[in-house]
Amino acid sequence: MSKSQLEFTPKQDVEFRQFVAKQRIAAMAIAALVVFKGVSSLPALASLNWQEVMFGVASFIAAGYSCYALYLSSSRLYKITQTSGQDIHHLFSGLRSLENCLAALALAILFSIIPAYIAA
Repeated sequence: MSKSQLEFTPKQDVEFRQFVAKQRIAAMAIAALVVFKGVSSLPALASLNWQEVMFGVASFIAAGYSCYALYLSSSRLYKITQTSGQDIHHLFSGLRSLENCLAALALAILFSIIPAYIAA
């Protein structure tokens, strides 16, 4: 039994390249924001309790993984434009990484707002 293969058109490949470029810009922007937030939070570290520190570190790790997963998604989607006959495989692989990115980003946001409710 042969695998079903689908090849995107050259016009669709151009659209994938544009999408990949936007993903990479977003990954770099999110990474810059994460680093900026981490560095700006360092002076207040001494006044935080252990729970706030724990959630801050968890948020930082989740946001970092989100950037990694977004970049990984862009790399996998870029393979669509470089290969032939495996476009569907690369598409679903890229979408799985994008799903991981969004889940990690949601966790990062959740972990960053939980301390406000603990302190209240």
